[in-house]
Amino acid sequence: MDYLYLEILTNNLSNDEVEVFTTIPSFIALYVYRYLESPPNVKIKFVPSNLSCEMQLNFTHYLHSQPQKIMCEDSYTYQAIQDLRLPVYYKNGDIFVAGLCAVCRELVARQKNVQVRKLLGFKEGCLMSPSETSVWTRFCEVDIVKALKQLLLCNSLKQSIKEIPVEAVRFEKHMNEPVRMHNIYKLARERANQTKSQLNNDIKKTRITIDCKTPKEELQIEHKFAEGVLFTIADLILYPCLRLIFHFSRNMLANFPLTCSWFEEVDKHEPRCKAILDELCLYPSVHSVKEGLVSILSIPNCESKSLYKSDPKRYRPRKRVFTAQRDVDATLNKLQTLRLNYNSDCSKTFDQKSIDWQRIEPSHAKSCALPEERLERKRQQLENLANAAISLAEPGNRIIDFCSGTGHLGILLALHLPQCTIILMENKPESLQRAKLRALELKLSNIKFYQCNIDYFKGKFNIGTSLHACGTATDIVLQQCRQAKANFVCCPCCYGSLQSMPHITYPLSKQFRQVLSEKDFMYVAHTADQAHELGTLNCKPEITKQGQLCMDIVDTDRKLQAEDAGYEVILTRLKPEDCTPKNRLLVGFLKKES
Repeated sequence: MDYLYLEILTNNLSNDEVEVFTTIPSFIALYVYRYLESPPNVKIKFVPSNLSCEMQLNFTHYLHSQPQKIMCEDSYTYQAIQDLRLPVYYKNGDIFVAGLCAVCRELVARQKNVQVRKLLGFKEGCLMSPSETSVWTRFCEVDIVKALKQLLLCNSLKQSIKEIPVEAVRFEKHMNEPVRMHNIYKLARERANQTKSQLNNDIKKTRITIDCKTPKEELQIEHKFAEGVLFTIADLILYPCLRLIFHFSRNMLANFPLTCSWFEEVDKHEPRCKAILDELCLYPSVHSVKEGLVSILSIPNCESKSLYKSDPKRYRPRKRVFTAQRDVDATLNKLQTLRLNYNSDCSKTFDQKSIDWQRIEPSHAKSCALPEERLERKRQQLENLANAAISLAEPGNRIIDFCSGTGHLGILLALHLPQCTIILMENKPESLQRAKLRALELKLSNIKFYQCNIDYFKGKFNIGTSLHACGTATDIVLQQCRQAKANFVCCPCCYGSLQSMPHITYPLSKQFRQVLSEKDFMYVAHTADQAHELGTLNCKPEITKQGQLCMDIVDTDRKLQAEDAGYEVILTRLKPEDCTPKNRLLVGFLKKES
């Protein structure tokens, strides 16, 4: 049996009645659950919350109409329910899934009905990419939810709503963009030949062919649903949000003809979508300071830009940064004025030979697809990080291996630290499933499995680790560690992929910000990716050495930020250094209070 954990909020009224609310993400998960006709393999558990109900959705009458199906948790059954942002899907008896899109995908994917699974789209890839890297997932999971939340807040505080959310405008413009489907040329050929056969009443004539080099704009395939011509889980998530948004501004819908057509298509294709929304939600009574306020909302400006484009910076145009040598030199000169030591050649290393690989993986070397030499280098990387984490650990600690992949580092820690709890956090379900199988083979009982993005973890822990978390992911890990006052062991990667996000801006440290702009810092970050092993890839020694220096500069910025937060930080290198070109290691521990 699987479980769907949803957040529930109560408000006691003066006449002894109780209003029941839920958050927008939990409401959407419940909406998808009801669309799937309350699948018998999933039980709902409502988790009481003490959050304010001002920005939430009222679904009192649903609970009153379904009392026999409601199971409330008076206390947290699992630590994971405290650790992760709800909604949470609990599957296979040991994997906890967080994040709105991931939870909704699991609800669909765990059904055996082939027609139901078609909601996951072509090759079941709909909304599979995490919101950290996919504009489309972020729009469905974060942006549209934030827009509705703001409207609910304004309404509860009786504040006037002056303009329709920009996310509604973005969706309208998205529906006017060329359809981006993996099999769009196949679809275009099928439609063209179907039209021809209907006109000529003769299907034996030469079939129409469409060259894959033809621009997609010329294929004349328009959006029918959110992701193209097929009804998918993206439509299910967006439909209740946009219906509620236009509930606050219903007279504005005529200004959004493509969204209006989309509503009509969804209602015609699946009338239950509107019926389920009416069943679940007690629509907020729209407050207006002036009579007819909702009819005079302004429409914010929004550039036409496809929401499909994978750009973590989302709607801001990303200008490519070229690392011209003169710009790099100018930035390095600015850094010299800080009189800091940019050097990772530290006497403190963590390369002790303490792991018996034959005991842990007696057959792995034979079955592994990696060449023997590369496998040895990977083991050296793991050994360095495991030793560093073990040196910081104490019995009873909770240790999170962020971006854990198939769990190699976390499993090492679980083996060596049986009195600690190890959490493997990974957003790819296939990788986490492989990690689970390896843990079962080794009979490990001190490992927990969290399938989610880093941002969805809100619990406490003692040590955070990450091996080659790409680009900004390393800084999100470090941020989580600082917020939890946890020690950390991080080996960064993909310096050239760094880019500022709403909660991460570069440079990180106040010292670097004194002399460098974000653009200056990106010159250094891009140059750091030229840090190849000397004598390889036809790289000039001076370029490679400059790349090594820039890696040290970026990690010194990280080190300084942590030190400002009360940490002692060791910036060192993995040993042997040729186990990976990205061999810097940051080990941080909180200073002991005197």
